[in-house]
Amino acid sequence: MGRDDRGPLDAVRAVGVVVPAHNEEEHLGRCLTSLQAATEHLVLPVRVVVVLDRCTDASARVVAPLTGPADTSGASVVITVLEGQFSSVGAARAAGTRSIVEAFPTLSPEVVWTAHTDADSRVPPTWLRRQIDLAQAGHDVVIGSVEPDEPVEAPSYKLWLEGHPLGEGHSAVHGANLGVRMSNLFSVGNFRDLRLGEDVDAVERLKASGARWTATDTTRVMTSARREGRVPDGFSAYMREMDRRIDVARNSAAKNVSGTE
Repeated sequence: MGRDDRGPLDAVRAVGVVVPAHNEEEHLGRCLTSLQAATEHLVLPVRVVVVLDRCTDASARVVAPLTGPADTSGASVVITVLEGQFSSVGAARAAGTRSIVEAFPTLSPEVVWTAHTDADSRVPPTWLRRQIDLAQAGHDVVIGSVEPDEPVEAPSYKLWLEGHPLGEGHSAVHGANLGVRMSNLFSVGNFRDLRLGEDVDAVERLKASGARWTATDTTRVMTSARREGRVPDGFSAYMREMDRRIDVARNSAAKNVSGTE
């Protein structure tokens, strides 16, 4: 979708992955392990930038054994850390994206693809390969789907699915599963300094700019279903709201049953 009056895009020659993290020692290791698996069959240099934002836990120690030298000459993954006192997840994502530019100084932004996920999420092995395939097919933006890490038979999972149907052309936007060509992201000013909704805001600006985009379920990411999150009113708040709605429905059903006895 988006403008189709332009010629073929330059082929992607490098990939940068941005992972903002604020006190994510519990989940970060699994996230990075999944990212490493997603690079195994990708014949491109990959830089993963973990943006440690105001971390006071052991997140840095989790990442340390996985980091390597800044060698971008080969088709291998390099994990680096960017630490700072960022004011929001939007500022952290923007800083990580700027770090990608520094990682590939000889490449034009048109040939660098940026992939974005969250520290409490796990990407599938085909995550990067599929994003790159869609980029090579002519898309500037790949909007992926997510699902909570809960049993599919759980009432909260079923309720979440009702509001977020999984499939091609879905309408949801998640920072935990997003891919953007670097030149397009910079053309709209990168991620904004927002504590919440920085992903939706960026995608709206990208669409308005005429970027060619697609919404797909073929890159589905698993994200934490925890009820106490790092961002007020974020995904965890949504999960709590679903629990509340389930409790209200159960109490209402129980009252109806007792009223008929």
